[in-house]
Amino acid sequence: MVTLAICALNLTFTPFTTGQFTTGAPQTPVDLKTDLEQTWTKTTTLINQWFYAKEKRKDELTKVFAKYEAKAKGAKSREEFGTVMNQMIEDFNDSHFGFLGDDTQPYYTFDGLQKASSTTAKAAEMPQIGAWFRPDGKDSIVQMVLEEGQAMKAGVRKGDRMVSIGGKPFTPIRAMDPFVGQEVEIKFRRGDRVLSGKVTPAKDGALSMFLDASRKSYRVIENGGKKLAYFHLWCQGTDGFINALSAAVDRSSATDGFILDLRDGFGGRPERYADPFFRPGVKVDTTIQGMKRTAYFGYDKPLVVIINRGSRSAKEVLSYILKKSGRATLVGETTAGAVLGTTPMRVNDWAFIEIPLAEMQVDGITLEKVGVSPDVVVPAEFDKDGKDLMLEKSIEVLKGKIK
Repeated sequence: MVTLAICALNLTFTPFTTGQFTTGAPQTPVDLKTDLEQTWTKTTTLINQWFYAKEKRKDELTKVFAKYEAKAKGAKSREEFGTVMNQMIEDFNDSHFGFLGDDTQPYYTFDGLQKASSTTAKAAEMPQIGAWFRPDGKDSIVQMVLEEGQAMKAGVRKGDRMVSIGGKPFTPIRAMDPFVGQEVEIKFRRGDRVLSGKVTPAKDGALSMFLDASRKSYRVIENGGKKLAYFHLWCQGTDGFINALSAAVDRSSATDGFILDLRDGFGGRPERYADPFFRPGVKVDTTIQGMKRTAYFGYDKPLVVIINRGSRSAKEVLSYILKKSGRATLVGETTAGAVLGTTPMRVNDWAFIEIPLAEMQVDGITLEKVGVSPDVVVPAEFDKDGKDLMLEKSIEVLKGKIK
């Protein structure tokens, strides 16, 4: 069953211009009841209009809407309304489908995507500690831990279950917001143990958080006399991520091989991300008035790509390209199989709807619910001590490819 947290991480494989379906200026509802009724109407209208299988599954749409309408309109809060909407959306079992209120992290990703091409609009900011969370009932499970973020420094791991922040029940937005700029204690459960650490939440745009983590992820791993470049591409949503990857490739001219980590994170567009790895590694020197600048045209040394069940959307297309071409060896586990097209659609001043509105095929193959399989399977991502088994295997495979 597709959940909000999963589909919200695939929301940017966009065959249309972002913002194309913005539905007008934010409304100011008279009261909660009116607000939720208007939001229901606008949301279901957009689904009826843009859902990729609207004709084929017309009867299903009607039945599902009838099943949830009264419960949604009768919600006692916006948060409860969002929960009901996502319960409804789960019934469709499609990727790239979710109702994203401003109490959820994906809301801020969508807002950033919608404003990415603007030179004046600023993306909405959210409190963050360098981690992404998957809702599980009333709990939040750590889905991603970003490089050099507060969560990583506090010892938080992927799979931990958040317990509290500042002594209050943890939620990714509302509970964290009062502590922005302050050091605060967090507690999290790992197995049967409750652990704690100190963090200082910051306020940032979601895309900015992921771009910063991508840049900070770059390092050179020295192993067995070899120098291996490593870069974790967290998102493919804006040109900033293309530039970050290109900069990492440029810095890697003296390395023996490259590990591109595509685990988890966001999709976006597949174009141009593979380009540096198909160009010869040519050094270009430019001298102007005695000042020399060196740039590198590409990278033609061995490449390994790490994938997992969190690799989705455009990352799956990129993985497919690198695998089919023989340019890279894929290590890890089969990707999510979440490859439908979508674009940000604002329904009011506090929520977006993510709708799968385009079917996508690669070489005539539908990757939705199928995914891309690795060349080298690693069944477990981490061991009980937190060692990254997929990275360890990637280092081994890459060393074997170096002549």
